[in-house]
Amino acid sequence: MVENDPEGVEADLVGGRVACPACGGVLARWAFARARFVRSEADLVLVRPRRGRCRDCAKTQVLLPDVLLCRRADTVAVIGRALSVTAGGAGHRRAALVVDRPVSTVRGWLRRFRAAAVRVAAHFTAWAYRLDPNLGPIIPTGSAVADAVEAIGVAARAASLRLGVRPGWSWASVLTAGRLLCNTSSPWLAS
Repeated sequence: MVENDPEGVEADLVGGRVACPACGGVLARWAFARARFVRSEADLVLVRPRRGRCRDCAKTQVLLPDVLLCRRADTVAVIGRALSVTAGGAGHRRAALVVDRPVSTVRGWLRRFRAAAVRVAAHFTAWAYRLDPNLGPIIPTGSAVADAVEAIGVAARAASLRLGVRPGWSWASVLTAGRLLCNTSSPWLAS
């Protein structure tokens, strides 16, 4: 995961400041992934993620911008808004209407999120306390989805205060390596 700043990513790659997730080595510039359109809140955005190649293990990595999730055609802000709407008690049809996406797409997001909601809440709660050891208790709401969305918000706030401001759902993407809605055995849940 990298910030959504192509010039900054280039500078970090040239300066040797991007670590290889496979071995911990240093990534260098290595072409681009295929360009594709993703849907933001307002319109379609063309994204062409940078690739990096490890100087040590020679593996290549796609450097996904923090505004995206793996294998999703919408930005994390759109997906997060739909999740927030359902955390407030609305169903998938209402969430689809709010984010202006097909009902079947939003239903798929919510099914995937509900399947891992307890583990998502635990993951982000752990991050919140790592980033802010003085954080008070996070009170459960009784809804797994609402608890998970709340934990994401608390962790995002703690991360912004400690590491620098960025949108909350961007932190959700970063802290799960873009895999927030991947299958329930996704490796980020073990971290």
